[in-house]
Order: sequence, then structure tokens, then C-alpha cells
Amino acid sequence: MLIREYTDFVDIDINIFNRYEMKSVAYYDIETTGFDKEEDNVILVSLGRFIDEKNFSIKQYFAESLEDENDILYEFGLDLKGYNKWCSYNGIAFDEPFIKRRMEKSSIYFQPPQFHIDLYRLIRPYYKQLGMERCNLKTVEKHIGIDREDQIDGGISVDMYKEFLVTFNEELKDTIMLHNYEDVLNLPKIHEYIYKVENNDKLTREDRITEKQLRYLKTLVKKNNILLDVELDRISKKAASRIIDHILKGCRDHDQIESIISNSY
Repeated sequence: MLIREYTDFVDIDINIFNRYEMKSVAYYDIETTGFDKEEDNVILVSLGRFIDEKNFSIKQYFAESLEDENDILYEFGLDLKGYNKWCSYNGIAFDEPFIKRRMEKSSIYFQPPQFHIDLYRLIRPYYKQLGMERCNLKTVEKHIGIDREDQIDGGISVDMYKEFLVTFNEELKDTIMLHNYEDVLNLPKIHEYIYKVENNDKLTREDRITEKQLRYLKTLVKKNNILLDVELDRISKKAASRIIDHILKGCRDHDQIESIISNSY
């Protein structure tokens, strides 16, 4: 296993930095040998954390052989302890379940952070209105003015890794690691952009909560004295249905309800 650590300057508006409590967020991304979490391996994890308001530390765990997967998962899990929030781009659908399953198969105890900030799910309902043709990571980066040194995509990195296992070519390893490094380096800037999305009154999500749902949900929240730090009229129909169901089943915990919202975009 190879571990590399870097510190980069990432300029985030201090008000947004504090509003989203970025100092307490673990930003991450993974590379794998494929999409099958039962058979494929995690070969690289990058974990980004703010040291202070401007300095962003990224730690990379690279599997120099397939047998290193257990080690990188274990080390990543150790470094993630103490974080209540982690942030990804489409990690709810891919990265999180992949990591959980590979941890389970390796018999590694893993308790993920309670809250998952999935930037993809926060942008997806609005990307067409924002003038984007697609909602993939590189399109969003380009839209907000981020230029990458990396020129490959995840699919190519799989082939490059297979070649690396045969040749141990350092350039292949560095190219894969750069790709994953920049995926994580750019997450805080996209997180900052979410503030503009959430505070743009001209945007309307395609799957917005219905008026009937909104009235009923507001009644339930008020009746049960639940304090929420979210605008209910901007959540999705799916999130509204899940919250209503949880409240009717007796859930009163505002953190749990806000977690339902963040995981239902």
C-alpha cells in the first residue's frame, strides 16, 4: 500500500465555509476495478479535510496490488473516525455502498458518518436550468470555472490500473492518483457553489414537493414540535414522503429527518 499526503490552498468564501461547517466535513472519492462491489476491488481512496479555512489536506491510499485493498480500507476507516459528515459526488449511489460492502467482505468494522452530502444529488434537480447539458463531475467543474490538469476518466483508470499491475509503471500510477486527487480537490468548490444554487429563487427543482404534501408536512412538523434547518418548500416529493412516513411512525429527531432529506434527492 502506498500513502501520499498533500496540502493545497482552497479559497472558499468564509461565510459559506462556516455556514456548511466545512471544517468538520470529510471529502472523499474512490477508484475501483469495476462496478461490481461483490467481485471488484477498491484500489484507491482520496480523503480531503480542511486544516483551517484555506488549507485543504488530501490523503491518498493506493493499492499497489489487489491484496492491498484490506489495508487501504482499514486506514481510510481509521482516518474517517470522528467525522459526522462526509461529502462526495454521486457517492450515495456508488462510493458509499461499495465501501460498505468491501469493508464487510474484509471483516472490517465500519461505521460511516451519519450525514452524507452528495453534491450530485443537490445539483441534479437544477442542472438544466443552470445551463448545463450534463450533470457529471467534469461538466459541473467546467461550469463553475475549474480547470483540471487530469485528462482521464474513471473508465480509463480501470484499464490503466490493470496495466500497472503487470508493468508497475510509475507514470500509470501517478496518472490514476492525479485523477482521483483532483476529484476530491474540487469537491469543496462545488460545495461552495451549492450555496448559490440553494439561494437562487429563480430555480425550481423538477421533482419539487407538492402543495398537498407541503401543507401536511408543515402541520406534522408543527404538531410534533420538530425544528428543522431546511426550507420544506424546496425539498423533493420523495424526501417529503419519507419524512411524513417517519414522523407518523414516531420519529421526532431533527438530525435523522434532515439526514432523510439529504439522502433523498
